Amino acid sequence: MVKSKSLKRFLVVLAIAGLTLSAVGCSSNQKTKEESSNTKVESSNFKPVEYVYSDGAKDYNVKVDAPKQKAVTLSQFMTEMLLALDLGDRMVGTALLDNPILPEYKEAYEKIPEIKVGEGHSISKEGFLATGADFVSGWDSSISEQTTGSPDELIKNGIAPFMAKSYSPDATIDTVYEDFDLLGKIFGVEDKAKEVVDKMKSDIKAVTDKVGDIKPEERVKMMVYDSGENDAMVVGKGLANDLIKHAGGDNVFAKNADKPYINVSWESIVAENPEVILVTDFMAGEPVQKKIDFLKSHPALKDVPAIKNNRIYVVGLADLSPGVRNPKLIEKMYGYFFGENK
Repeated sequence: MVKSKSLKRFLVVLAIAGLTLSAVGCSSNQKTKEESSNTKVESSNFKPVEYVYSDGAKDYNVKVDAPKQKAVTLSQFMTEMLLALDLGDRMVGTALLDNPILPEYKEAYEKIPEIKVGEGHSISKEGFLATGADFVSGWDSSISEQTTGSPDELIKNGIAPFMAKSYSPDATIDTVYEDFDLLGKIFGVEDKAKEVVDKMKSDIKAVTDKVGDIKPEERVKMMVYDSGENDAMVVGKGLANDLIKHAGGDNVFAKNADKPYINVSWESIVAENPEVILVTDFMAGEPVQKKIDFLKSHPALKDVPAIKNNRIYVVGLADLSPGVRNPKLIEKMYGYFFGENK
């Protein structure tokens, strides 16, 4: 009798366990089906993207049929642009920082594998290919036969080469917005891209409202010194010049420039007589204080207003490059020009 009761109890427990396992299995299967369904929905919502990549010598048609998942960035501005789009978990390699990464992206950045940089401030092709990338972008010299493979080779292997349009000589802040919009499409994060752009526009408007309809003669005459001793490398045309305009400045070397950076003589700096000089700071260059000391001690510059009045300020190269730093730089330059950040 005892054995009979024990047997019945065992069979009841076994039946309950079977029902529980069955329920768990059904739940797991349902979850898998839902995840699969969600993936299909995301994939079906993605619209193929086509754009032109140029290496300066030839244009290449690039087509993206599905959201990119494994990005490599070979410039700080591209690294921070993707991090601003919350794409850190889709970044498989990065290199070539100019300045410390923005604090808000530091945690995400430190999770991205760093690609070793060799001689000539470049990466090895083996190091790049080891990442398994399906997207690569950086400076104009970042993508080459030696570092990543040629554009033809990349495209053939399903790797999308990308160069920010805002790096071009005629770029403006609107071009940066276009880049974010295109990146949003390439990675399937268009809503996030719009959010980033809207925030940038709002932040910049807060400064341009203060600048107002300033007359050309009231703009602060200024220049950006990057490097050089025999002559000076300075900001010419392009995005950096447009950021200066938004801040109420007049870049004295923009009018005859045809590139973002040009070389000018010390005599021409004296002739232009800038009231403010911004000096770029970047890890691969000379210490910024050494550059400032050089300018202050240069005999030809002693009567230039910026030198006489000690109106020399530091800006990061990453701040002058395309990306999420641009609104903050405009705000900072406005303070330098009109006294708020003296």
